[in-house]
Amino acid sequence: MANTGKSPRSHVAHIASRDVIDSRRLFYFFHVARLGSFSAAETFLDVAQSAMSRQIQQLEADIGVQLLERTGRGVSLTVFGEILYEQANVILEEMANTLSKIQMARRHPAGEISIGASSVVMAHYMPEILTRFSEQYPEVQITAVQAPTGDLYEHVVQGRVDVGIVLYVPNSNKLVSRKLMSEPLLLVGRKGHPSLQKRAMTPQALEELELLLPASPHGMREMIDDYFLAHGIEPKCKLQIDSVPLSKAIVLKSDNCCIMPQSSFEREFDQSLFTSLPFRPGISRTMYVASLVDRSQQPLVNALTQHVIEVFANKT
Repeated sequence: MANTGKSPRSHVAHIASRDVIDSRRLFYFFHVARLGSFSAAETFLDVAQSAMSRQIQQLEADIGVQLLERTGRGVSLTVFGEILYEQANVILEEMANTLSKIQMARRHPAGEISIGASSVVMAHYMPEILTRFSEQYPEVQITAVQAPTGDLYEHVVQGRVDVGIVLYVPNSNKLVSRKLMSEPLLLVGRKGHPSLQKRAMTPQALEELELLLPASPHGMREMIDDYFLAHGIEPKCKLQIDSVPLSKAIVLKSDNCCIMPQSSFEREFDQSLFTSLPFRPGISRTMYVASLVDRSQQPLVNALTQHVIEVFANKT
């Protein structure tokens, strides 16, 4: 037998290719079917009708069934075309998502990761989180970004950090979040403050105080504002500050009071100089660990998130 110079196609290759749909042909078919005519698809895709027609004919030959029927006004789907059209929408969307993930991975190398948190979390939780993560991934470069709690949500949503420890998680299909802890907020003032000589602070009494409130609009400030609104309070507030050290210095030397999480008061404030009161009814804050949906499935992001969850569980 003469050797033609062409190697015969292997049986395995034939089986593998038999059940594969050409993506470009599927793409043309989907848009012709969606728009109802070749001429409309030509305008939308800027591809000649003849080229699309050849590709769809080849797709029909590949599958072994007729997909489209030409009508006086355009095209209609056969029974087989209806089935493929329904699946094509899913397939093409998954392909687009895959390319998006690849592009994100190109912009964000696997050997780097970032996490954002407030100063309190940085001081009391982050050392153990980073130590544990570095032991698991010694070659990975980690960036820890400190920001006010109100700004951390934006850092996560805009992709400036991979993992954020946040207070504000709205209903959004962009984010994946896990609850870490809940704790009450306290009214904090200098020791001996005349308005803090009681068991709890009521909304009515709170309205008479000079308050120092967080500056960032999200996070804890949003919870405080919601509390004021729910109880019809118009607070006296001349100072808005996100810095805990600055808040401490002002509260210590004035009649201003600030609102702090219980953990912050216990760890950051000298109990011999400051006092605190719970609110009645109470205010509480909930902390979450959050990341973008597309990043949450990356191994490094998933691992760092798990370390955050475990460290918070051990310390609360």
